[in-house]
Order: sequence, then structure tokens, then C-alpha cells
Amino acid sequence: MESIPLLKDIVILMLISVPVIALTVRLGLPTIIGFLLTGVIIGPFGFALVTEMATVDILAQIGVVLLLFTIGLEFSVTKILNIRREGLLGGGLQMGLTVSIVFAIAVIFGTSMPVALLLGFIITLSSTAIVLKLLMDKGEVNSPHGNLALGILLFQDISVVLMVMVVQSIGAGGGSIPGIVKGLGVSIIAFAAIVVFVAFVIPRVFNRIVTLRNREIFILTIVLVCLGTAYLTSLFGLSLALGAFIAGLAISESEYSHQIVAEVTPFRDTFSALFFISIGMLLDLRYFTAHAAAIFILIACIFAVKALVLVGVGQAMRYPLRLSIMVGLGLAQIGEFSFILIKMGKDFEMLNEGLYQSFLAASVLSMAATPFIYRYSGRIAYDAARAFLGAGGREGTQKTHLSNHVIIVGYGLNGRNLARVLKETSLPHLVIDVNIARVNEAKRDGHRAYFGDPAHPEILHKMGIDKAKMIVVAISDPISTRRIVKAAGDINPAVSILVRTRYIREVDDLYKLGAKQVIPEEFETSVEIFARVLRDYRIPGNIIQNQIDLIRQEGYAMFRHPSVTGERLPSLSAILEASLTDTFYVDKGCGVAGKTLEEINLRKKSGATIIAVVRGGHAKTNPHADFLIEPGDILVLLGSHAELNSAAGMLSDRCPINPPIDAAVK
Repeated sequence: MESIPLLKDIVILMLISVPVIALTVRLGLPTIIGFLLTGVIIGPFGFALVTEMATVDILAQIGVVLLLFTIGLEFSVTKILNIRREGLLGGGLQMGLTVSIVFAIAVIFGTSMPVALLLGFIITLSSTAIVLKLLMDKGEVNSPHGNLALGILLFQDISVVLMVMVVQSIGAGGGSIPGIVKGLGVSIIAFAAIVVFVAFVIPRVFNRIVTLRNREIFILTIVLVCLGTAYLTSLFGLSLALGAFIAGLAISESEYSHQIVAEVTPFRDTFSALFFISIGMLLDLRYFTAHAAAIFILIACIFAVKALVLVGVGQAMRYPLRLSIMVGLGLAQIGEFSFILIKMGKDFEMLNEGLYQSFLAASVLSMAATPFIYRYSGRIAYDAARAFLGAGGREGTQKTHLSNHVIIVGYGLNGRNLARVLKETSLPHLVIDVNIARVNEAKRDGHRAYFGDPAHPEILHKMGIDKAKMIVVAISDPISTRRIVKAAGDINPAVSILVRTRYIREVDDLYKLGAKQVIPEEFETSVEIFARVLRDYRIPGNIIQNQIDLIRQEGYAMFRHPSVTGERLPSLSAILEASLTDTFYVDKGCGVAGKTLEEINLRKKSGATIIAVVRGGHAKTNPHADFLIEPGDILVLLGSHAELNSAAGMLSDRCPINPPIDAAVK
């Protein structure tokens, strides 16, 4: 039987990619690096194991199409219109400045303006996949620098579509300004027309398809819509990837978008892997070896330009210097979408072989270096910012003259609630935050509020930490939290340090650093869950409270180390068999209102006994059978767990779902 060359190539590709990717993951590198290395190994400049390069390239193009399709699904029109300040201002500044600087430098060195613009586009993009994973691994997604980084990345990802249109117009226009303008104008008009058409047709198609309730037809329709729209845009001279983005955007607001993402993700991941592998195949190791010094200089220049621009953006947006530096180091690499632009530049002959290979190598190495750089970004940023402050830089405000006060770090939900209570009780306090918008909000709420980074001892001195009674750290940045706790304890060992953290695993470290009280959100959530479960079983409140107190006394060790022994909960069966008491509030509309105890006949029907009725703050014990129940009464019930459950079901007949809280707790 005749063998199929493509099948052999795909088998080789998968056979090499699995161990290579496993190794990169083991080393803490992104999977994208593994795909690129696989391409280098099996490509024509490596061991030349793959022969059907053209077919692999076609499959890779399908990967790009599916990648842009899912981006369109995830970035809905509403999400684009509601882009946050960090994205709109931060992303706009970062991209505008980076493209302008790279463009100017390239033109000075004799590069043509179209190519210089393309290089600016390639360099300005950062890797969403890598940065997001690093932020998630370190629990910094919701931190101030995490918010800024993700806002900028979101703006970049959305801008990729416009960049593709511009590069396509440059390539089709032959590099002349009139040709580029004409091509871009036609692209925008065609883009708008296709968006309107697709937005009108595709949702209606899916409305009809889902009524068939057939998963196979649903998946085939997804593929048809994705590839069909891509083909439609290609007829107008636009890229396949742009058409796929339009298709995704058109159905992003529909109720089917989440299911479509779930169905298309396996295809996207497989074909996208082929795209990155095909890029790696084109990396010439001989060229890299011969020009290694120049490539490393290029990488250093890219990191320097992007990092400095990002630090400047952070400072312009009133972020502390330390956080600005962390964002600069985190986003200094070249992103995965830059590979699309690099390949377009090669296809349109805008990039010669030297530029193509240089930027391909720079992209791969910059992405590979990012996890290692970010690992030490906190220390680098802290030391650099502290050196700058020590050299006369300013951050924060004038020193406060308060004493015996509470310092609230962070004006989020917890900080706002605490500040409000302290204000109402006339206790001295101040708020400090790295977000200027929150500082202004705190001032509008009538609090003494300052802008600054309390991770620096200098800022804590200005906040009067040496005279403070307590400092409450209520922020989502684990690195800053640890630095603040350490600095506060070093300056004033007598200050009471209360910390809110997200995870139980951080509790021990915070106590070692000097925290007096640590409240992990994860723990408090778990306590509330088990307490509600026990209440639903009508376990006596004192037993539930004893268990909560026991866990807190043991410093959360019961949850962190299950082997820890302590006072166990009494046997559940014994509790359920014992006689318990419960109360029931009779609201207007309840079926029992206006009836006598004899008419209800609760004891015969459920086994539970009404031993008292509370009315108007006075208790009537052992009520007679002719006692009339009125709205507003609180019935005191006695019975076993099962009897009380049965009684509650009977008494709740036709009762409103939400009785008035104030009456129910009297």
C-alpha cells in the first residue's frame, strides 16, 4: 500500500513535539517555545525530517484562522467599547510611543518607511499567553500592575486586526503612499460591509441550527462559518485571518458564543500548534550562529525600548515607579501575534531574509527569557525604585502628623468598608493606595487619603507608621503585601499588623514576617460554606460556633494540614436524633396565618410541637389549641431534625420567599 507523505510528516511532527513540549513545561517555559523548538528540530535548517512543507504551511494557516476566530469570540463588541482606562490610555500610549520610536530609529538607519512601520508593529506587541500565565501563577492578575498589564495586552490584541489590515494594504499597494491609502480605504470599507452582512446572517443561521439539537451539525456549522467568512474576505483582497476575526466578532454577543469557544478550542489548539511549529521550521540556525552577537544586541535594544516606554506609561498614569518597572519588565518581549506580522512581511517581500531571520530569532528568544526575567522583576523593580527615591526621587506626599491611628492600605471593597466604619466611629485613620482614582474616591468620601507605594519604608514613614496603632493591608498584590508587612514590623515592632490575603498557603509566611492577624479569603469562604451546610442540618449554633472557634484557634492548621487533630464534631446521627428547637416567622400571606393551632394540627402531621409563640416581643408559652396565629408571630418549635424539617415545609406553604429581616430577628 502506498504511503501518504503528509501523514508521515504529521506523525514525525507529533512524535518530536510531545517530548520537546514536555521538557519546556518542566523547565517552566511557555508551550509556545516548545512548538518553535520542535519546528527548528524537524525543519529544513535542522534535521530536515519533514518534506511536505507546503502542506504543513496550509495547515498552519488554518491555525491562524481559528486563532483569530476565537479572539473575535472572546473580544465582543461590548468588551471593546467598555475597554478600561488601563487599556485605552495605557495601551494607546504604549503602542503609539513604541511604534513611533521604532519607526524613527529604523528610518534613521536607512529602512524604508513601510518596512519601518511593520517593524514598529512587530516590536510593539507583547505575549498575552505568556504574561497572563505568569500573572496567574503568582496570583497577581488582580494586582495593580496586573490590571495595567492586562489592560495594555487587551488593547494590543484588539489592535492586531488593524495592523493586519495596514500591512496587507502596504503589501498590496507596492509600498507607495497612494497605493497604501487606497488599499487601506478599500480594506476598511470591505471590512465594514462584511461585518454588517455577517452580523445579520450568522446569528440567524445559528438560531436555526440549534433547533436541530445535533452536535455534529453544530460543529460543522462553526467550521463553515469560520472558514467561509475567511474565504469571503479573501475575495475582497483581505486576509483569511481577518475574515475569521469578523466571524467570531459577529457571534460574540450571541448566547452560543461560550459553547462555540468550547467546541472550537481543540481544533484551534491543534492547528495553532502547527502554525508555531511551521514558524520554527523557518528559523535558520546557521544564520543565528553567524549573527548571534547582532541578534542579542537587537534583543537588548527591544527590551530597553519597550521597558522604558512602559515605565513612562505607568508613570504618566500615576502608578508608583516600582509597579511601572514591573510592568515594563513583564511586557518587554515580542508577542505571539508578531509571528503573524513577520510571516506577512516575508510573504509580501517587505522583509529580506536577514531581517526575517533576525526578528524571528529575537521573538523566540525574548519570549523564552520572559519567565526568568519576571521571576526577579519584583526584586529588580523594588531595588531600582528605592535607589531612585533615595537619589531624590519623589513618591507619596507630605508626612502625616496623626498618632495612634489606623493605616488602611488599599481602598478596595474591604478598605472602603473599614474606612467608613472608622469614620463613623471617629477613630483616626488614613488611606494609602497606588491607584490615583481610588485615592481621589477616598478623598471624596471624606477620608484622609494619600497616593504612594507603601512597600517602600520611606512611604510608611510619611504615613506615620512609627506612631500608628494598626496597619490593615487589604490589597491583592502578594509581593507588595509581604514587603509592607516586613517594612512595617521593622520600623515599628509594636504596631498591630492585620493582613487580608487570598490563599491559606500564604498565612505562615505572613506570620513569620510579623503580621499579628491574617485573614485569608479562601479560609473565610470555607468556614461560611461548612457553617451553612451544618445550619441546613439544624446543628445547634453553639456546636457550629465551637468548630469555627477551634479552627481559628489552631491558626487555620486544620484546613492546611488535615492530619492535625482537634476536638471533633459530635456524632451527626446523635445530633439529628436529639430534640432540637427552631423558630418560624409567620409573614403576611403564609397559609397558617389566621388559623388556630388545632386547625394546623402540626404535631399530628409532622411530629413537631409549637411550645411557644412570640408576639410583639412577649412570649406565650404552651399555647392552647384554639390559639389564633397572626402575621408577625414567631413560632417556637420542638422536635427532632426530621420533624422540624417536615414542620418547616408545612408552615412555609404560600409564604413569601423573602420575609422582612427586621421582623424576623426580633
